[in-house]
Amino acid sequence: MTSGDDALFLGLDAGTSGIRAVCVDRYGANVAGARTAYQDDAAARLPDVWKAGVFEVIAALSRQIALARVQGIAVDGQSGTALLCDDHGTPLSPAMFYDEPPSDHAIELLTASLHLGHQQVPATLGRITDLWSANKPGRFHAVHQADWIAGLFCGRFDFSDENNSLKLGYDPTTAGWKFDTTPLPFDARALPTVFPPATGIGRVNKSIAEQYGFSPKCQVFTGTTDGMAGFIAASGLDSLDQATAVTSLGTTLVLKTISPRRVDVAEFGIYSHKLFDKWVAGGASNAGGGALLRHFSPDEMTSLSRQIDPDVASGLDFYPLVSKGERFPVLDNDLLDRTTPRPESDVEFLAGLFESIARIEKTGFDLLREYGVPFPTSVKTVGGGSQNETWLKIRQRILGVPVVAADEAEAAHGAALLTLRGGGIR
Repeated sequence: MTSGDDALFLGLDAGTSGIRAVCVDRYGANVAGARTAYQDDAAARLPDVWKAGVFEVIAALSRQIALARVQGIAVDGQSGTALLCDDHGTPLSPAMFYDEPPSDHAIELLTASLHLGHQQVPATLGRITDLWSANKPGRFHAVHQADWIAGLFCGRFDFSDENNSLKLGYDPTTAGWKFDTTPLPFDARALPTVFPPATGIGRVNKSIAEQYGFSPKCQVFTGTTDGMAGFIAASGLDSLDQATAVTSLGTTLVLKTISPRRVDVAEFGIYSHKLFDKWVAGGASNAGGGALLRHFSPDEMTSLSRQIDPDVASGLDFYPLVSKGERFPVLDNDLLDRTTPRPESDVEFLAGLFESIARIEKTGFDLLREYGVPFPTSVKTVGGGSQNETWLKIRQRILGVPVVAADEAEAAHGAALLTLRGGGIR
């Protein structure tokens, strides 16, 4: 697909709190955006609410730009959130979310039929089995959140991307499923045809094009997970060299680094996504900003940070956890939050917390290096922690490499960049 200088490219992000949309030009610069928030957590789990939110932000974009200029659309969604639908996209089940573990019944059913160990059953496959077990539809499509939303635009619901499908049991190395699909308890044709991210899978259907003013030539591309979209947004398409690293420091700490090879170490929660012809390896710690909020409000952290000298070590050693247990970079399901003894000075205490999370970040990168992932030459960072200049300097001191807040952090921006890739622009 080729396009002129006035072409725009649309990315949609289905997040935990709402729907976001970003349009970029052919150079990857943001030119328009819109968002809508879910009313509450219950609403966030309803496909009809996702749909309403998607077309609400599309309508908002139409008041900013001519949607006829949009040449491509890609969607990112929550990894592991899935539902069942028919050929027309009508939901045949509620959505089951990424944070809902499959039932014991589903795990037992799959281990028996696929001859897998309990730990080998892909989580999303277990959720799909639970949804199917509820009323056992004969014909259906198993779709991830991003697949279903993209399908609303092109009328197809039989596809997915390599990143979302990883937890469904897809193996990007062999370009096939990790198990024999024949003995599945449901019709194996329900599983999607899997493509790399940024693959064209159809054009915007006529009714959507006419209602919102899209060009009938507008292409829909396969998307990715919200985490990978955030990585793409932060790193950019032109900076996907080995040792490119992005740390998300929000409620928890998530590391991702471009690796020369696929690295999967289940006991430490290390896994790899395929991104074009590259691998992105990483892991997620249960440490992070969420643990700090037990002790300080955001305003208190801002005020106290101004009194911290980032070049002076605190001498304190904590392990601040959001909840019990840790999997990366150490494996201890019973590990408890350790933030004692607390010094009398709040400034000293916060400095120690900042340093401790920075050391966990470094331990994570060191662990990845043990398995062949290059230690980053620099780190781009997103999330609430990236906005604290003092914390950035402390992390830079401990990591020994530059740590900079990413220019772009919106997953919707990363999804929009996928359309540039799919359209052959970048």
